[in-house]
Amino acid sequence: MKIGVRLPSRFTDAGDYLADVRALDAIGVNSLWLPDDGFDPWLMLAGIATVTGRTRLAVSVSARDDEASDGLARRMATLDRLSRGRVLTIVAPASELVGIKALIARTRRLGPGPVMLDALDVGHAMVGARLADGLVVAIEPADCHAVFDQARDRRQRDRLTAPFELWARVASPEGREHWRSMLAAAVADGTTGVIVPAGPRLLDLLRNADEEDDRSDLILAQG
Repeated sequence: MKIGVRLPSRFTDAGDYLADVRALDAIGVNSLWLPDDGFDPWLMLAGIATVTGRTRLAVSVSARDDEASDGLARRMATLDRLSRGRVLTIVAPASELVGIKALIARTRRLGPGPVMLDALDVGHAMVGARLADGLVVAIEPADCHAVFDQARDRRQRDRLTAPFELWARVASPEGREHWRSMLAAAVADGTTGVIVPAGPRLLDLLRNADEEDDRSDLILAQG
């Protein structure tokens, strides 16, 4: 199961913020996601790219960005070079499916990395299943299973065999048991990865997810 972390879109101290980012990268988080509701995400990810080495960097692209495709192409190329090919582009949903199809196509032409669709409903998911490299589900977790199944069925009918990712947003875990149950549910749904909000306890959960069950220290101590 891949773990993505949704970073805060604002910060007070850049040093602390980037230290947390480095720690997430060091423990093997698959991807870092930035919402588009705070500081400029492209500038933030440019800074993040310089202090990370493995984690993929997810940035959202909308119809607003597409209106200035030359500027978007430059930003994507710059971030791709700074991150050494770790950019993951998320297409924000448009009101019309035709607009989504066009935006996915243009983003594919501009960007070197995978393109995913932020799906609001099954209609969006069907478009993403055929045209994108993955889906990010922004609906109730209870509906994830049905949406993912329909997306997989669509791809099978169209005989699409390229790698395809299915990401589900989850709430901040309340503790280790809650975290384990969320991951187990995601595995059961065939989810590629989960996106969890960054928080003060998250690093500990990721580093020591099995701590309560691992009693090897006692076995060694008792011989």
